[in-house]
Amino acid sequence: MSQAAHRFSHEAMFTQFEVIVSGQEVEYARQASAAVFREVERLNNLLNKYDAGSDIGQVNLLDPGETVRVGIETIECLEKAIWAHEVSGGLFDPTIGTGFEFLVVDRESFSIGWKKGGKGEINLGGIAKGYAIDKASEVLADWDVPQAVINGGTSTVLALGKEWDLGVGGPWGERYGFTKIKLKDKALSGSGTEVKGEHIINPETGNPATRHLAAWAVHPSAACSDALSTAFMMMDAGSIEKLCKGIPETSAYVVQPDETMIKLGV
Repeated sequence: MSQAAHRFSHEAMFTQFEVIVSGQEVEYARQASAAVFREVERLNNLLNKYDAGSDIGQVNLLDPGETVRVGIETIECLEKAIWAHEVSGGLFDPTIGTGFEFLVVDRESFSIGWKKGGKGEINLGGIAKGYAIDKASEVLADWDVPQAVINGGTSTVLALGKEWDLGVGGPWGERYGFTKIKLKDKALSGSGTEVKGEHIINPETGNPATRHLAAWAVHPSAACSDALSTAFMMMDAGSIEKLCKGIPETSAYVVQPDETMIKLGV
């Protein structure tokens, strides 16, 4: 069996997904990666708020008091988003401040909707890519591919099966010695203003998040790390440290406004 690492890419969810497979023959790695990309496309068809026919698109068209049946994956992704909302004190918000308190997620009936008192608008842009990566890792497990990296653009990467060197910190990391970290069966997600500008909105104020220049989160779940890196952009260092210590195998790297980079948590 070839021990070379084989790299494949595919555009989806407004970014470039990449799979790096180690320890497999190239054609088998190609087929497994193609299965991953099909799964990402399937999930995008459920979670894309810009598609009125998607699960999320249908929920956003509902009136207060209405619900609609959705797929289990949409339920799961929203449950992860609700978890992130809770642990971040509301700073990760799948409705971005438009009405989280009205959201209804019912796993038993496979339905999502809004309470009679009002509604919001669901936007899973801060977690959907991470969730897709988690589901993609299940596809690789089905293909008996234990050693791989799944990368969702510049925001989230999941390292599987062995220790992989992953980049963290950007230009600030070079200054503070955080350019590479070794991760195994964990995800690393980054958020910041360098690539997309001030695109992260604080749900409490409606204004762009300005507490930090950039933030990275490490967690076993790519969905969780994706959401946490967004929340960390709005949390002070003490709150991030407390959150990381309260959640197993979670850590953070934060670039403060004075360009000082610090590591928090484990």
